[in-house]
Amino acid sequence: MEIQIGFDSYGKIVPSINGNEITMNESPYLIFLATAGMCSAVYVRAFLQQRNLSLNGVTLTQRMAYNQATNMVEKIEILVNLNDDFPAKYVSAIKHVVSQCPVKKHFETPPSMEVITNLD
Repeated sequence: MEIQIGFDSYGKIVPSINGNEITMNESPYLIFLATAGMCSAVYVRAFLQQRNLSLNGVTLTQRMAYNQATNMVEKIEILVNLNDDFPAKYVSAIKHVVSQCPVKKHFETPPSMEVITNLD
């Protein structure tokens, strides 16, 4: 399963799957999954803007290994697709910046969850 994350002409982050934009009208599960790539895109955008580098053609691809038996994603890979003229000196820095995404960190160390009601 792959989610594509791009930027519109205003720099707005646009996630899509199978060519269709992911919105709240879609599955809440897809929105949840897309947050990993979207958070990464926020950091990529800030990195590029701080260095006056273009967003044109920059996209992210979020690849997920999905286990049909457990109905769970087992691995997420974020591929940052940079322009051909992206300065080589920043390649490791952009990886480091993406690794700072707090959504990624929550996936790595998930919080505990509990379901309660107002009648508990």
